[in-house]
Amino acid sequence: MPNRKSQILNRKSKSGTREWSEHSVNIQLGCEYGCRYCYAKYDAVCRYGRCIEPDWARPVMDQKKVDGRFGKYRGVVMFPTCHDITPRNLSECLVVLRKLLEAGNQVLIVTKPAWSCITMICEMLKDFRNQVTFRFTIGSGSPNVLKFWEPRAPGLAQRLGCLQYASESGYATSVSCEPFLDPWPQHVYEACLPWLTDSFWLGLLNRLDQRVDLGGVPAELIERFVTPVRKTQAPAMLKEYYKLFKNLPKVKFKKEFRDAVGI
Repeated sequence: MPNRKSQILNRKSKSGTREWSEHSVNIQLGCEYGCRYCYAKYDAVCRYGRCIEPDWARPVMDQKKVDGRFGKYRGVVMFPTCHDITPRNLSECLVVLRKLLEAGNQVLIVTKPAWSCITMICEMLKDFRNQVTFRFTIGSGSPNVLKFWEPRAPGLAQRLGCLQYASESGYATSVSCEPFLDPWPQHVYEACLPWLTDSFWLGLLNRLDQRVDLGGVPAELIERFVTPVRKTQAPAMLKEYYKLFKNLPKVKFKKEFRDAVGI
């Protein structure tokens, strides 16, 4: 069996969810948050034809997955990876999380956190807190930027409140600033640092032109919210971000970022 060090080194050569975990669990097709850059939506709608775009916002629960059994996995289990934890699916998510934890798994919970969901999860899973790490997605310190890119997801204040609550409840906490959605990811880092026990991940908006449908978006909104993201992902800019962040506590860079700056 590979030891933890070899698992970590192996992850560094991988990208996407495999960089954070050895296994992924999801329980529905679709997500109501409507994030414009969502890779899972692009895959389901455009690559594999599993659903049509309007149906993505009306998630379909995989009840067999919820009702199924989960054993002990080798390595970290990430839940979820293709949808968020929302008030609508919270009950089913709690069922699956409890099964994973009762089987002895280390679970990485990744979501754009809603207050009603995170407070309940913290309470219901408190006996397993040593097996749980939260990784909350916060891609901007601007509520307006988040509203454009993630129109139906919880706002900035709610996400920061959830981070503080989970940290003060004794859980390991981390933040995914992937993708970072404006030129000032340092503002997110500074706001989150007091409540981080684990890590702060910086990552790119990958395949923007391929995955993001800007049809019907007014030109002034593209100029305000999309053009700045394009500029931040120029290699010269990314090297400057790397210089800014490389020596800061708890900061880690996703593989695509590291590849872009040649590290």
